[in-house]
Amino acid sequence: MSNRARQIIAGVITVALAAIVVAGLIAGDPTPEDRVDSLGQRIKCPVCQGVTIAESPSKTAQTMMEITREKVAAGWTDDQIIQYFEDRYNTAILVDPPFSGKTLLVWLLPVVALIAGVALILSKMRSRRKGVS
Repeated sequence: MSNRARQIIAGVITVALAAIVVAGLIAGDPTPEDRVDSLGQRIKCPVCQGVTIAESPSKTAQTMMEITREKVAAGWTDDQIIQYFEDRYNTAILVDPPFSGKTLLVWLLPVVALIAGVALILSKMRSRRKGVS
């Protein structure tokens, strides 16, 4: 890759990152309802398969969303609200499991697979280069 191409790619990445930062500053602090929606997207519906409480039409999910709304209004932090549901349903209630304990494998396996895949591709590319020379 030429030096010019690297400079262009670096410039594009810099502009994209700056745009993300500016968009975040413009958006400002989330409203309480934004927080409720965000939390609802992080918690699975215990009666639906693969649906968050924000998306589920079930009575249980609607009740959980109302509890979330009440906790936000009462000044609870996001972590406290998540912990509240974890205490009642365990970590299986979370869309993204925590990065510890039994769920550590869920987080690490994709990384290991990616590294193994890249190593395999690089190995094949090197062996082809040696065969061509």
